[in-house]
Amino acid sequence: MKSYRLVSFSTLCICLLVLFISPFQDTSSASTDKYQNFKQLSQHEFSASYKVTTKETKSPVLIFAPHGGGIEGGTSEIAKELGKQNALYLFESLKSKGSRDLHLTSTHFDEPTARKMVSKYDNVLSLHGYSGNEKHIFVGGTDRERAKKLTQLLNQNGFPAELITKGHDEIAGINPGNIANKNRTGKSIQLEISQPLRSAMFHSFSSKGRASSKTQTFYRFTNVLSTFVSTSY
Repeated sequence: MKSYRLVSFSTLCICLLVLFISPFQDTSSASTDKYQNFKQLSQHEFSASYKVTTKETKSPVLIFAPHGGGIEGGTSEIAKELGKQNALYLFESLKSKGSRDLHLTSTHFDEPTARKMVSKYDNVLSLHGYSGNEKHIFVGGTDRERAKKLTQLLNQNGFPAELITKGHDEIAGINPGNIANKNRTGKSIQLEISQPLRSAMFHSFSSKGRASSKTQTFYRFTNVLSTFVSTSY
């Protein structure tokens, strides 16, 4: 009987651990990244396997997507749409397989152009993705007042959003070492968008299909963000 209870308790612990971790599967920590900084990445990956896209404007906000392309699908397209009216930094994996290898967690993301651009702007809106099981958005970052306002705006427009609090450091976006917080004011908003919601923004969620298959959900979502940016800064 004692042996049975021990096995049952262990099994329960494992199940609870899986349930706790799985929603954040797309959000890697530095310990799970293949490379610990951009220098390592650039030394081991062909330059043709990734792309950096930038656009500088007088906008007070930099749209920042460090895990675009095949790393966290859909964040590239959202960033490019928002970048039509704002400054933009986008790092994309162009690999057909193994895009996850190019993931650098935000506290270790030190690509030179990114560091230079972030330092020029007062505010950063960073876009990320996580696996999740439902259509959902975690809103984090150091600019707590605006993050709260954006959370409310998203919910009002039918996008389930939750203002993330301390205790979820991997997605909270409040670490001073997070590149998004190395701007002139130290103020940022970080969005973690679940895969089910990102998938709903495209008829085809493949790397090639996303660019030409945006749905009304995509345009409603980016319109909410564009309105927020234009009226909040």
